[in-house]
Amino acid sequence: MSEYLSKEEIKQWRSSLEKITLEEFAARLGKKLEHDKPTNDIVDIVLKGKPVISTEDSWQQSKVERLSSIAERALEREKEIAPSPFLAVKPQVKKTAKKSAKKTDEVSIIFKKALTDREQKVFDYFAQNCNQVVYAKDLAALLNLPRDYVYKYIKNLRAKIDGDNLKNADKGGFILAI
Repeated sequence: MSEYLSKEEIKQWRSSLEKITLEEFAARLGKKLEHDKPTNDIVDIVLKGKPVISTEDSWQQSKVERLSSIAERALEREKEIAPSPFLAVKPQVKKTAKKSAKKTDEVSIIFKKALTDREQKVFDYFAQNCNQVVYAKDLAALLNLPRDYVYKYIKNLRAKIDGDNLKNADKGGFILAI
């Protein structure tokens, strides 16, 4: 019989409902707690239990500089990917007069939120066919998706375009009225 508590006896102490310390439990069994165990950690062997204190402050400054440069690059990349939600898009719009005299005007459309890639494609198609009926089958062919999926992008565009510019056509389809 060992003079120190075994792992099984320590498990018994943990599972017992009695509120006693481990030392009291060991005393009941006539055993001791083993306090100093030999270590196999390389850090403890090399440092011999002494703490390591760094007196150099330069590592904190370089860490801050690295984080700020990473944050700046991330912000620049985010601006490239998703422009500001209040971006004014200026598509070229063709308006026709009574005698088919064509002229191009520059019109601003303001979005409440930034557009996704597919929403941008749908909007560009609407801008090319401004004040004309655009059908869901045309948009489905443009996005290479089933027709049912296109309505989600139209709904999202309506929510993101400031104003009521995207309307249902009388006999089906949609019109971007500018």
